[in-house]
Amino acid sequence: MTKSISVATKLTKKEAELIEKISKEYGFMNKSEAVRSAIRLYINLLSLPSRDRLRVLQIINELIAPSGVTSSELVEQMHTEEDT
Repeated sequence: MTKSISVATKLTKKEAELIEKISKEYGFMNKSEAVRSAIRLYINLLSLPSRDRLRVLQIINELIAPSGVTSSELVEQMHTEEDT
């Protein structure tokens, strides 16, 4: 059995309302489950190699807020940032 611990945090009213909305929209049992899922996603993304992590974030970004920037432009930007 995995040992669990509790972590307390303070959120702005706007953040709490957004988490509430997301929880209902995506069918989470409650806000805590939505926050746990978001943290797990973030931790799993951090464990990916930088190139894979960038690609996953690009896909997520394009699903949420499509932009005029192409994937190849974002990859080029990543290479530029890695070189500095």
